[in-house]
Amino acid sequence: MKNQKLPLAITTLILTILLSSAYMIKGHRTQTPEQKPAAASYKWTGAWQPSRISAEDGITALDIKIGKFINLPKEELAQVIFNVNNRFPGSKPWAFWAVGDMSGLTPGHNGLTEAQHEAYLNYMDLLGVAVFLEIFPSKKANTHILTEIDRWLGKFKHHPSVAGFGIDLEYYEKASDAAAKTWDDKIKSYNPAYRLFIRHYDPGFMPPKYRGKGDLIFVDFASEATVEDLSKGFAAWANRFAPTACAFQIGYPADEDGMNGSNTLGWWKLKNPVSDWGNMILAQIKDPKQELGLIWVTAKSAKTYHQSWDLTRGAKIPKAKK
Repeated sequence: MKNQKLPLAITTLILTILLSSAYMIKGHRTQTPEQKPAAASYKWTGAWQPSRISAEDGITALDIKIGKFINLPKEELAQVIFNVNNRFPGSKPWAFWAVGDMSGLTPGHNGLTEAQHEAYLNYMDLLGVAVFLEIFPSKKANTHILTEIDRWLGKFKHHPSVAGFGIDLEYYEKASDAAAKTWDDKIKSYNPAYRLFIRHYDPGFMPPKYRGKGDLIFVDFASEATVEDLSKGFAAWANRFAPTACAFQIGYPADEDGMNGSNTLGWWKLKNPVSDWGNMILAQIKDPKQELGLIWVTAKSAKTYHQSWDLTRGAKIPKAKK
């Protein structure tokens, strides 16, 4: 009889050990901290061509406060692009590249000549910068957008740096679904991989439903408010249009100080304006998978208390591709 009871005792002991182990493992798992959700990040970061220099101290008149466009030498322009890009490791360098007539803009500007565009784009080809050619259509000038797309992609489509085309709607009209499709189709007739960006500060100017192949980019270039309020607006823009790719054009001269000209406000007060402001926006983005981009505007400051702001030097530039 003793020989028959021994296996039963062993079996009972084994079951007790197994149950105790399972309880301990379960308890241990419940104490493991939950994984933090993935954070949003920038796919593209870079600058605007042409860049801007800000106005002097204490300016409140908006037409002056918004600064001036400057045509930088191509090497200095590359410094600006990569000074922004260097601050967001893992992002791809890009640039919004103004072409065509800019005389009707505020401030008006004489852009690069076609020969300069060629030389600059050749340089961007070597550096691996993704360039989006952009135009500023005007109702007053009766701009024909499809003609402008043909004009500029016809000239520069041979550049591997060219990645798409942008349309600024500030001087134009809201983008209907039909219009956006027509622009997108025209751009992709040159290269199916080209992407279209549409830019305004009012989300109502974006096409209501058209999203094409899912590769449109909606750009918000709001300005003339506090950094905190602008950041909330940029995040709201992205959250509204998710999962559509969105980009934020920030760092305008008007926002360097306060709208009242006070040097107690503005992005110049941030320790590292580009990365601090960019990350402030990211922290409010809900969809971590949404493609996001950042374009910085002000390359140099004309303010006596911010003379150190100069993005035309000090960047880490990649080795030029052959």
